[in-house]
Amino acid sequence: MADHEEALVGDGPQVPEKSGILSAMFTSCAPDPRGSVHRAWGISLLFVVLYFVLSIFEMVSVQQSDDGSIALIIASIWTGFIHLALGVLGTFVLKRFPTSFSVGFFLGVLVVLANQNIILYASFHKYKQGSARSNQVFASLGFVLFVVLTFMSLL
Repeated sequence: MADHEEALVGDGPQVPEKSGILSAMFTSCAPDPRGSVHRAWGISLLFVVLYFVLSIFEMVSVQQSDDGSIALIIASIWTGFIHLALGVLGTFVLKRFPTSFSVGFFLGVLVVLANQNIILYASFHKYKQGSARSNQVFASLGFVLFVVLTFMSLL
């Protein structure tokens, strides 16, 4: 009977060792996960506030051009306000009400805004009206925010 038990122990399902890229990236978060999330959110807030300020400059730049699109003016200022609201919402959720529901809601908002940023990158990247430099900076920061918010939602 002992031989039979040994055969069963060795034939069990093999659990793969966690050696993926995400586990390698987040090993430094293991000792203090809450502090890691707060530090990552602080860095994300810097980008969010910078994007808000830049959206105002982009709105003015497109508005001053004679052939600027009203839709892209609205898109730039709307995005700025949404990101400002994201900063307030994220800080409120992470500091005051870190329940599983509110954090899940916040992560859902992060994913939606990350996708919005990649769409705005595609919209403003080759846009010719207004200042080409301002459009390119706005688009590039939108792509950087896509990466930052995606990383934050994975954290």
